[in-house]
Amino acid sequence: MRARGQGFLTLLLAGILAVGGVAFDRLGPKEPAPAPEGSVETGAWLCPHGGGKGYEGTVFLANPGETEVSTRVTGLTAEGVSETSEVDVPPGGQVEVSVPARDRAASTFVETFGGWVAAGWLVRGAGGEPGLGAEPCTPQASRSWFSAGATTGEGETSFLVVMNPFSTDAVLDVAMFATDRAPVRDSDLTDLTLSPRRSVAIRLNDYAQGEEALGVSIAVASGRAAASTLVVSRDRGIESVVATPAPAARIDLLTSTGAGQSSLSVMVPTRVADQGGDAVRAPVGQLGSTFAATLRSADPPQPAGGLSDQAQEPESAAVYPVATAGASAVDLVVRDGAPVVAALRTVGVGKDDGSTGGSATPASSWIVTPTVAGDPSRPGVLVLNPGSGDASVTVVSLPTGGAAEGTAAETTITVPGGSVGAVPGRFLAAAGATSMLLRSDGSPIVALGASTSLGNEGLSLFGLAAGVPIPESQAP
Repeated sequence: MRARGQGFLTLLLAGILAVGGVAFDRLGPKEPAPAPEGSVETGAWLCPHGGGKGYEGTVFLANPGETEVSTRVTGLTAEGVSETSEVDVPPGGQVEVSVPARDRAASTFVETFGGWVAAGWLVRGAGGEPGLGAEPCTPQASRSWFSAGATTGEGETSFLVVMNPFSTDAVLDVAMFATDRAPVRDSDLTDLTLSPRRSVAIRLNDYAQGEEALGVSIAVASGRAAASTLVVSRDRGIESVVATPAPAARIDLLTSTGAGQSSLSVMVPTRVADQGGDAVRAPVGQLGSTFAATLRSADPPQPAGGLSDQAQEPESAAVYPVATAGASAVDLVVRDGAPVVAALRTVGVGKDDGSTGGSATPASSWIVTPTVAGDPSRPGVLVLNPGSGDASVTVVSLPTGGAAEGTAAETTITVPGGSVGAVPGRFLAAAGATSMLLRSDGSPIVALGASTSLGNEGLSLFGLAAGVPIPESQAP
């Protein structure tokens, strides 16, 4: 009996150690103490930012709520988990987390416990790859992703960064669409398996070189993932565009620069459109799109780049020159056919362009994470009011110490219907490199960060990053 009992205890202890080892492998060290079931709100952010040799990466976590939120931040590479840390985000404040960005596949997975926070990334190049890439992280993992932000023209290299932070494989197919060529579906990118808790960087130039506009579509047959495009240019710096899980019938793309030149990239992916709730019964891949683009600013609206009734073939990507001046937005609306995916590249004052995938849905409350890489800087936050009535927008800074430190600043701007407004530069400069909370009393809005930084006058690097809409259930 004693021998049997000792054997049972040995097996029991081995089982406990095995279960503990699996939990540690899945969740990382120092897991927060569990709370009673149903009492802790949880969430996640996926940040497929990529990187390169000598790059510096930062993920900003902003908490607009009234209670502290605990987070677990996990770095992923092609080899697996690189590091894990735990960070508490104070109420009414932000935390700046340095994350690994030393290789092309670098990604960051953020888990939240006890409340809602917003997350956005910023990567700064090094050596022969100066530049700045910034975008919001995505709050969801999906089985489909689309990006119009890639380009493989002369002197440009594009990478598709895909991350899988989960405990099961993600099996995916990648297709590429250009202007005057058949869709690219390579056997190397068919049934591609991305192992658990890993990230991969696919060099798109290896499959479609010399394309000024290159759209990317990802279909995940098993598991879930998140994706972005990272463009490294010899003359235009670094650009990041987070992918979107679905095409849209309307996309707002904000920008700001003194150079006044932008490029609008539009992709019509392989999709059957949904027009007003009635599915169009067209074979997959045989439905094109007709769209219009309106330039909005403080001046009266006007057609952007002459795009008032532009037709584009299915399974294609194309680039259109658009002249912009200062704080402005390209309001892209599908008139007929399939929904689209878009990206806007804006020439910077220095040799670093900025890119954004825009926003498809206005909201009443937004978080804009920082888009500056250091001092000196000229931070910018833009607000588009796509509605017809005025929007009175309250802007509140979310300082590193949180609201308890008493350093939060507040201002209010009014943005007329159909126009773009800018948060005063003096207010932003005084607040420093902090996230901003924007709340509209009136029409729903769209927000974006657009900043220059470093160099003698703070004009060397240019960063664009769409804001993060706050869910209505979490609005402060």
